[in-house]
Amino acid sequence: MRTTRIYHNGRIDTGDTLKLSASASNHLVRVLRCRKGSTVTIFNGEGGEYTGTLQNPDLKAALIAINGFTETSRESRLCITLIQGISRSEHMDTTVQKATELGVNEIIPALCARSLTVKKERALKKHERWQQIVISACEQSGRNSLPVLHEVTAFDAAINEIPATTRIVLDPYAQDSIIGITPDQSSICILSGPEGGLTEQEITAAAGAGFERVRFGPRILRTETAAPALIAALQTLWGDMG
Repeated sequence: MRTTRIYHNGRIDTGDTLKLSASASNHLVRVLRCRKGSTVTIFNGEGGEYTGTLQNPDLKAALIAINGFTETSRESRLCITLIQGISRSEHMDTTVQKATELGVNEIIPALCARSLTVKKERALKKHERWQQIVISACEQSGRNSLPVLHEVTAFDAAINEIPATTRIVLDPYAQDSIIGITPDQSSICILSGPEGGLTEQEITAAAGAGFERVRFGPRILRTETAAPALIAALQTLWGDMG
């Protein structure tokens, strides 16, 4: 049976009737086609999830009767931060979506030498879009905790302000492979470039900031493939996908 999951940005209490936002109401009623009496799972990113019943299938203000709470987590034991060089819209959207599905804890969109220029106003709109993609990916994948999505960050700040112990920069010309890594499971950071990859200067700067240059197979992967593929590999070798 399909489980309908909806994110609510706010407090949820068992026994209350919850009014969803206009966007969540529209998604629940128009897109998912839920009807009065449908069972809905609600989460707010604070851990666990609630079961509820749709009382009023209003497109702008759906009402959910909250019936109970389950303390459940689907988070990986790996704590992964992804620094992703900002790529074209559809490619960046895919990376954010798949990284969320695969269990990353933080996503830092970084302005790299080969990233398209992003003005402040445009950066805010992009962040709003990526945040909605994060929410949708959590709804779909069963995650009850939203990964932290940082604001657009300059490359140097991104690589130098991360406290992660295990730091990996994807470099198709590196000598070492992922098999040679023994990660600190509670502190992993991946750095992946935009279209065209990171420049040699950026890779050198990353290495100077403690990132280990790692190749990932004999083929050069597209920007929207590289980071999710590596995250899946890490989760398979040391996380919860093995």
